[in-house]
Amino acid sequence: MSFTLGEFHALVSDALGRGTSLDSLIPVRTKLAARWIEGNYLFQYMRTWKVLNVDITAEYPYILSLHDLNIRGIEAIRLRDTDSDGNIVFHAPLKKINPVDRSDRPAGVPESYWLNGMSSIILGSIPDENMVFEAHLQQFTKWGSGDSWRHYMLDNMTNMLLARTLMMMSVRIRDPALYGVYKSEFDLEVQSFNVSEEELKSGEVVQVWEPPVYAQSTEPLRST
Repeated sequence: MSFTLGEFHALVSDALGRGTSLDSLIPVRTKLAARWIEGNYLFQYMRTWKVLNVDITAEYPYILSLHDLNIRGIEAIRLRDTDSDGNIVFHAPLKKINPVDRSDRPAGVPESYWLNGMSSIILGSIPDENMVFEAHLQQFTKWGSGDSWRHYMLDNMTNMLLARTLMMMSVRIRDPALYGVYKSEFDLEVQSFNVSEEELKSGEVVQVWEPPVYAQSTEPLRST
């Protein structure tokens, strides 16, 4: 069953059974619940694929911006190349390193990288030609606010998100009994959803790496 954000807020209000007295608190608690879930669990919809373009005319061609991507983590970055027959081939994944272990930054094909906070990727070498990298990323959701906004969690993880939101609400209204009821339901929902996640991972689609339906952008990113 599909829900818009507004419909989900109404569902939370109905589950609380307090009329409209707590409705103003529901949007923030829903957002906090969604972020808590994504911060503590990694689900397939959070995995995404991006193209990162290196432009050697940029001032810092070894910096790849992650601006506005809301990155949770990086699983792999690989240089994409083309062989003499026109086929796309990939180099080995770049190694993540500690920048304090470097003694130089040579020119050439990068073999390593590190993260500058969560805002950019710093390549271990200075590219000497335009390059294209493919990145497999973990991404936090940029939670919406309009009543008509939709998201994978609202459509496919409704009960889990509802239980976690009600746990957040129960803390706010100081109702430990309500918290206990929905904590048990939340744990069951996580267990059930993890079964479907494992089935997904064991199938042929686990490494498809398609951008998620609700991704904010699929435009290639460029060095800055």
